Amino acid sequence: MQERRDIGARETPQGQGKLLLHIFPSFSFGGQQARLAMLASALGDGFRHRIVALDGDLSARSLFDNKVNTDFAPFPMKKSQGFSLSNIMQLRRLIVETAPDLLCTYNWGSIEAVIANRLGRKAAHIHFEDGFGPDERIDRQSPKRVRARRLLLSRSDVVVPSQGLEKAARDLWKLKTIHLIENGVDFNKMQSGKRGHNDAIVVGSLGALRPEKNYARLISAFIAADRERKARLEIFGGGPEQDRLREVAGDDERISLPGPTSAAADAYARFDIFALSSDTEQAPVSLMEAMAAGLPVLATNVGDIEGMVAEANRAFITPVGDDEAYAQALAQLLQNPTVRAEIGGANKRKAKDTFSLERMAAAHRTLYLSVMERHG
Repeated sequence: MQERRDIGARETPQGQGKLLLHIFPSFSFGGQQARLAMLASALGDGFRHRIVALDGDLSARSLFDNKVNTDFAPFPMKKSQGFSLSNIMQLRRLIVETAPDLLCTYNWGSIEAVIANRLGRKAAHIHFEDGFGPDERIDRQSPKRVRARRLLLSRSDVVVPSQGLEKAARDLWKLKTIHLIENGVDFNKMQSGKRGHNDAIVVGSLGALRPEKNYARLISAFIAADRERKARLEIFGGGPEQDRLREVAGDDERISLPGPTSAAADAYARFDIFALSSDTEQAPVSLMEAMAAGLPVLATNVGDIEGMVAEANRAFITPVGDDEAYAQALAQLLQNPTVRAEIGGANKRKAKDTFSLERMAAAHRTLYLSVMERHG
């Protein structure tokens, strides 16, 4: 198979297999990108993948096995308050020239590509909704975006990973063809991390440094919970909040933000506690990976998180906005190694039983082929 490579906007990947054109608002490190990397490997030779980043950021390409038939194309679009006709026409040319067997679009940021696909002969299309930015939540939807999704996605198959998003797509966006496909992770890969020697308890997280992740909450909670100053906090990831979070952390030597990593298993192996502090989530891949790695989880109660963790872990899923409860839960985990070990073991067993990469890949493969066949 050909190795992954960067290509110009007008080139088309060569080789056998169905060609999938994936249009992302950004291909920086995140859950959607990690999921596609896993899927591309699991789907195998029957599919080729061309990945387009509308902001030009393709940094998450390092997550892909170089044996997977995958091409990457920066395709930066101009930012606009509404829909941009020039963006739509450029995307239309991209779709026509690529001639994919299946077009895959991701989240609101790719909605102009959905419009472009409706102009002239349409490609078979699946739209993926995985969550929201800081300006939207399931309980706080932009009326304009609700109307746009309702209209523009009315003829598309829409995939969601969580029950909350399924309900929003059905009841709020009034969509008809919705597929709930729960995320999965490579359980065996998560066992391969190299822990090394830790001289302190490590609280860790791995994710995009965006406002909705609210890592400032985690930093504040860590400072409040680690009164004996015997722990460390490591937040792996990159994004627009990085400079601000460094300011929040100040000169505290216990807190580090090492940047993004393509070696997730090694990062989880460093952690004793995995923490999520988001204002909005759905079914985070990082949470599943952390559970597969055998970690106890501290998290805000958003999306499907409370139901995802093992029952023994649910006492450490705190109401979003109750920062005092969040800090107290972290303090309890820091102080109780036996509790950490018991919860981590329960999470690992649940991840193995529930978050199957094979199940997720089979569901995606079936849907891809069904949509392509229906499109004819």
